[in-house]
Amino acid sequence: MKSRHLKVGDRVLIIGIPGQGRPNYYLHPDTRRVYKKLIKRNRPVRIKTIDEFGPWYECRFRRNNGTYEVHSLNIIDEDENWIGVDV
Repeated sequence: MKSRHLKVGDRVLIIGIPGQGRPNYYLHPDTRRVYKKLIKRNRPVRIKTIDEFGPWYECRFRRNNGTYEVHSLNIIDEDENWIGVDV
C-alpha cells in the first residue's frame, strides 16, 4: 500500500525507521528516538490529517513527571517503515 491511498482515520503500524539503507537520507536524532519508541511500543497509530505532504499521525509518550511529549509525523510514499492495519 502506498501512503497516498491512506485516508483520515486509517490505522498504521510503524515497523521501522524511515530511510534506513538509503544514502543521504537525514533523520534528526530526536525524530529517530521517537520512531524507536513507536517500534518498541508496537501499537498502531491513526492517520489524523492529510495535506500536500501526505498523511500525518500524532503520537504521545508519558514522561516521568506525568506530562506528555507529543509528536506529529508524516508518511511519504518512499517510506517502507509502516504497514496498514485492518480493524
